[in-house]
Amino acid sequence: MNGESTKGQTLTEVVLSIRGAHRTSVRLTIQHEGDSTPIDVDIVRQKIEVATVLFEMKGDIAYINMSNSPGVPTRNSRPSCSNSRRTRPRASSLTSDEPGGLLDIVIDVASHFLNGGLVAKVVNNEGQETDHPVADTDIKSDLPMVVLVSRFSASGSECFPGALQDRNRATIAGEKTFGKGSVNILRQLSDGSGIYVTTARWLTPDGRLIEGKGIEPDVTIPVEGEGPIQWAIDYLHGKK
Repeated sequence: MNGESTKGQTLTEVVLSIRGAHRTSVRLTIQHEGDSTPIDVDIVRQKIEVATVLFEMKGDIAYINMSNSPGVPTRNSRPSCSNSRRTRPRASSLTSDEPGGLLDIVIDVASHFLNGGLVAKVVNNEGQETDHPVADTDIKSDLPMVVLVSRFSASGSECFPGALQDRNRATIAGEKTFGKGSVNILRQLSDGSGIYVTTARWLTPDGRLIEGKGIEPDVTIPVEGEGPIQWAIDYLHGKK
């Protein structure tokens, strides 16, 4: 890279070396397998944004695949819900299987599918409960709905289906979720290390504990490949 060898470096070290300031350039010398001569490739560094809310129509079913990368679903869920409303689908299926998520994002997204009431409760280390109600939004969907979850669904990806399940708003299908429903704060220590301190637990609107329990799906199905999506489509068509 830029004339310096990466021999002996780990993949992470190489990636960190390639990264740099926006619009700066880096030259990579690459030798493809089977070739005897390396080639030089000049790359201009750019900011990469990974789509975290994907919307597509599968026949007459609106399919939304949602990641819980901090902050992104909040701004991307509105256009996806708007698309769903404009295309006039018969029903909707949503995948929620990411290992994370923030409560404010969960409230924002769930509020597109719930009319009033609670999205979640938070109980602190002194046993005090705080209710988190549905937020005001001008985009609402009352379509029949399936939410797909897996054993890797954790934190916000459990709070969301838990809220819809308690409110009888959607059918939850897939595997029992991970069971991570805690609020953690990072405290930096004097030696530069850090420690996460658990300060509260998330509960579903009916008061079900997520931490260590997870969310049991209404229907247990295998979650490999495209199978769950097709199952949801068939279910919403009344074939399951």
